[in-house]
Amino acid sequence: MRPSLAAIVVLFAAEADPREAIEALCIVCETVMLVDNAPGGHPAADRWTGHAQVHVVRNRNVGGLAGGYNAAIRELDRTGPHTSHVVFVDEDSDVSVLRTFLSRPGVSRLLDAADTAAVAPSHRDRATGMRARHIQLSRWHLHFLPREMRGIHRVTFIINSMSVWRRQALSAIGVFDERLGVDHVDTDYCLRAALAGLSVYVDADIEFAHSIGERRRYKAMGVAMQAGGHSAARRRSIGRSTALLGWQYGLRFPAFAALCASRLLYETLGIVIAEDRKWAKVTGLWRGVVDALRGR
Repeated sequence: MRPSLAAIVVLFAAEADPREAIEALCIVCETVMLVDNAPGGHPAADRWTGHAQVHVVRNRNVGGLAGGYNAAIRELDRTGPHTSHVVFVDEDSDVSVLRTFLSRPGVSRLLDAADTAAVAPSHRDRATGMRARHIQLSRWHLHFLPREMRGIHRVTFIINSMSVWRRQALSAIGVFDERLGVDHVDTDYCLRAALAGLSVYVDADIEFAHSIGERRRYKAMGVAMQAGGHSAARRRSIGRSTALLGWQYGLRFPAFAALCASRLLYETLGIVIAEDRKWAKVTGLWRGVVDALRGR
């Protein structure tokens, strides 16, 4: 049975045109919550005002991406309390696989299960052509699944874009953490789902194209890796969020604290090997760590 679905689409980049994605979502979803998160207002938002299925939420980047999600969920609680599931969509995500994804029997069963938080398709980065690598985390151990795998797997982390969440799970987990703004908002939410006894899954038989930053592919000791390509200012945000979450969850999940430390080193390596403005980006990343330690 297909879930009663609402989509939350967050717009930020003024040059992005969400028309095609929104039209596709209106076919699959009962409601589309279109969050205008551009600080000066997104030009596309006005074009959808008054549409029967589209509700425009003017957030203007208050609380960053987390704030946009929270504003949309509050509005959805007011206007569409009957919907059973929510799919989060970034403005650059390919939504063409959503109908097929939802029709898969294994996905449907999981989305009906009371102990499921969310199910998501796998994603492949547009710039590097590399698939996401998923992690299974326990308190003391990390297990990295292969990039090119098949089937449905229980994992610890999924990105928010194209993930389908049970409304009851969203209510149980609570609001997104606006301290984080943009970076690792989904990491935090998945950890909170785990602490609430809820599971997240990835269906590796379905994938969608997605862009995170301006990633660049490189090799280190013969291993293919990805550099994020983010600006120095964004690196500072990444460093801060990584350190905040490592500190927040490190005692309950020591393996996660080790993952945060390794991610900072991985980010640093990618900048040094594959990116320009190396000094500015590396110092930005580690200034973010210092910000977190100082409580900023």
